[in-house]
Amino acid sequence: MRKPASPLRLISLIRISTIITIGLSVTFLLLGMSHSTDKTKTRSKQVRIDLVAFHPQQIENPGTSISEKSTERVGPLAPPSVQFIDELGPKTPGMEPPRLQKISAQANDTIVKNLVGNKVCAECHPGEHALHAGSGHARTLKPAGKTAVARKLNGKINRDTENPDILWQYLVAGNRLEAQQIKDGKQTCFPLDYAVGSGEHGITFMGVSYNPRIQQFVGMEHRLSYYTSSDHMDITPGQGERDRGSKNPGFDDQGRVLDKTSLTKCLECHATITSAKKVGDFDPSTMVPNVSCERCHGPGKDHVEAARRGDPEFKLLMPLGVASATPASQIRECGTCHRRLDLLPPNMVHEDNHELARFQPLGLQVSACFNEGKSGLKCTTCHDPHGKVSNKRDGYNNACINCHTETGRSKCKVEPKGDCINCHMPKRTVSEVFKFTDHWIRSPKKTD
Repeated sequence: MRKPASPLRLISLIRISTIITIGLSVTFLLLGMSHSTDKTKTRSKQVRIDLVAFHPQQIENPGTSISEKSTERVGPLAPPSVQFIDELGPKTPGMEPPRLQKISAQANDTIVKNLVGNKVCAECHPGEHALHAGSGHARTLKPAGKTAVARKLNGKINRDTENPDILWQYLVAGNRLEAQQIKDGKQTCFPLDYAVGSGEHGITFMGVSYNPRIQQFVGMEHRLSYYTSSDHMDITPGQGERDRGSKNPGFDDQGRVLDKTSLTKCLECHATITSAKKVGDFDPSTMVPNVSCERCHGPGKDHVEAARRGDPEFKLLMPLGVASATPASQIRECGTCHRRLDLLPPNMVHEDNHELARFQPLGLQVSACFNEGKSGLKCTTCHDPHGKVSNKRDGYNNACINCHTETGRSKCKVEPKGDCINCHMPKRTVSEVFKFTDHWIRSPKKTD
């Protein structure tokens, strides 16, 4: 027969039971709070992701066209055979903003082996290098997220002026600028990788992605561009109804689709090379952005090595240098990007087409001052090709007067020593927004 428990033993058991009960209650309470907090955190973070419209980095599905409306298309992306290296390591899919990735593919040096870079040029040409660093050529192609315009747009919402029901919200994501279209209650994200243009007149943003179905990079020129003079976003030149007059299958309310050829053609005037692997190709891992010394003068390796050996001057000649800079050679070189007469359809070249003001070399080519060959007029008569374009008219007017005061040259009867530029090279409005100085030098009465 068991003995009844003593009062002290009962008290001890009660105390232990109470402690255990309290401990379990606290544990369950903490677990419940933790679970609730995790749910709140997850919900809060997911809401942030939805609002910001970030999406995990991924390769497009085969057969997916860049023109299709997708919220998961990002760029630039490399072919599946190329290894990606992410600076921050692996991420939880859909929960962190994508980072610009580095590609470990080695460039084919057969194209770039003769390039030396601007810093090497600066060793002997510090003045030209310093001027170039402040020019538009040196900042004509940058990561979209690293521009001052991107910082200004960050978090802002802009309306499509031709489609007022469509809104665009912009958010900076590392080197990228994320553009989120808000249309009919739906949100579509478009990553913008590059800012194209120096910003003197404006900047157009562009997204790039790799399409594994066709094994090529393709692009999307963003629907809206930044206009410097008015400090606002508006329809990208060439994409609006006011510019093209009718619908085009390559355009929609998201932007302009660029195949590999169009993408390369668009960027090659904003880069030294678009690919180190193949001429006329596009490869973001080996592209050399901006218009460098060697974009205009040619590869500098032989020139630099000859200079360091102390070779005679004739061995230092570059493909385009002081000795070879004739009016014709400058028009040919500068006009490759700024356009020349042979690069436009003949039916576009007429005095009423103010769009031609954008194409300065072409303007000179159809001017009597250049065409008659008396003055030796060329681009560098008025402009330092290394520096930023000057807005001071005195230098330009002097170039005109110095020539036209010589014996046998016609003089202006209205203002022989006045403002030549205002009458003979006026500013023209292009695409309703941009203003360019018309380089088609002619009498004002012919343009009235």
